[in-house]
Amino acid sequence: MENLHKRIKGAREEAGLTVTKVAEALGVSRTQVWRMENKSETLTAVRLFELADLFGVDPRQLLHGEDANRLSEQILARIGEIVLLVEACVQEMEVRPAPELVRDAVLEVLQQEANQSLEVQNQPLDTKRYRGLIRLIFKPAKDQ
Repeated sequence: MENLHKRIKGAREEAGLTVTKVAEALGVSRTQVWRMENKSETLTAVRLFELADLFGVDPRQLLHGEDANRLSEQILARIGEIVLLVEACVQEMEVRPAPELVRDAVLEVLQQEANQSLEVQNQPLDTKRYRGLIRLIFKPAKDQ
């Protein structure tokens, strides 16, 4: 059975990244990346999310070994819902935020969703919950 550390190495290789590139992206040494891939490093949840983001995979795939080279259909569908919500808020606020601000809004909502229990994650997206957050992110764009 494949372990987490082997899945991390496999996902890195599938993403076409070297140990050096991963170390640079994470701001750590090459030795520390090697340790992450060889059971010598204890991984925090934050580090797992950073690695998953860097490799373009779902963190649960790294944890559970489900085809660590693609995002799951469920996550892709949720991202689509979040993008639609952000677009709706942009239209309601009548703002033209920079693409980086839109990206930040989508990522923040996605991170908030990832912090929810699996039971909540499997429910439809609660758009009311995130509208205020998105408006706060876009407030500087509206004030300009």
